Amino acid sequence: MARTELTITPMPRAGLDLGAALANPATVDGHMFTWSDKRQIRVKNTNASPRTVTIEIPGTVDGQDITDRPYVIPATTGDVLIPPLPAVYRRPDGKVWINYSDPSGVSVAVLEQP
Repeated sequence: MARTELTITPMPRAGLDLGAALANPATVDGHMFTWSDKRQIRVKNTNASPRTVTIEIPGTVDGQDITDRPYVIPATTGDVLIPPLPAVYRRPDGKVWINYSDPSGVSVAVLEQP
């Protein structure tokens, strides 16, 4: 399987219903989306165990890999908003890669600020 591209959800100026279900279930192979400084990631976990979502940071510093950024999503009702990412997360093709410790019960959306 291959990494799945996420659809970007525009945030309306009237506000966003946070009670609505997220349309994208997490996948074993992870997700990607095109980077923009107006985009943020929302992750929800309905599983009874916490999950870790990792945002890859491509590149190296002095020949050493840069450590990827993990976010722990609490069990059962975890609903985390990851703020817009700086350009360091952008891969050469312009994409940001998201990985999951276990996709069970995890859903994700990429929201774009107006």
